[in-house]
Amino acid sequence: MKFGRKQLVLASLVLALGAAVYLNWQFAGTNKLPIGEGEDTSSQLGAAQLVNNAYVETVSDDLQATGAGADQFAEARLNRQNSRDEAMELLDGVLADVDADSEAKQAAVEEASAMAQNILKETNVENLLKAKGYEESVAYITAEECSVVVAGDLQEADMLIVQEIVTQQTGLTAENIKIIGTK
Repeated sequence: MKFGRKQLVLASLVLALGAAVYLNWQFAGTNKLPIGEGEDTSSQLGAAQLVNNAYVETVSDDLQATGAGADQFAEARLNRQNSRDEAMELLDGVLADVDADSEAKQAAVEEASAMAQNILKETNVENLLKAKGYEESVAYITAEECSVVVAGDLQEADMLIVQEIVTQQTGLTAENIKIIGTK
């Protein structure tokens, strides 16, 4: 049986890969799995662990530490993301459909681009509000309007600050901006 050049290269690559895996295992320093020994790790919901590290961080869902308001804002962000994901699935379906005409595909691309721009604007608004001292906020931006929910009781000066940030980031006029303060 005659071995060709391709077979020899393939065999040497397989040997090199095997040697690399073996050396990595030897030099890793432990013959243990990264998850704790004998511990019931299923009770550590939300636990994070670095590979080859014994440090384990658990996430607490203590409402007194984070505040019930923070959970509402997190839930609002999650709902916003879920609705966007559903819309993106529909747009992806249009783009993947071979029977769709080019105008429908172009409209789907434009809609996806507009959605991406709105996501960027919302993130910018929320980050700038956080930098101004408003710890929790959620922005909803469309082509025509913007709604911003900010934690706390807002005074007139607070409304003007939020309005200025939204106007700068979105280019919308004041009458198209709705600002809602929570108590």
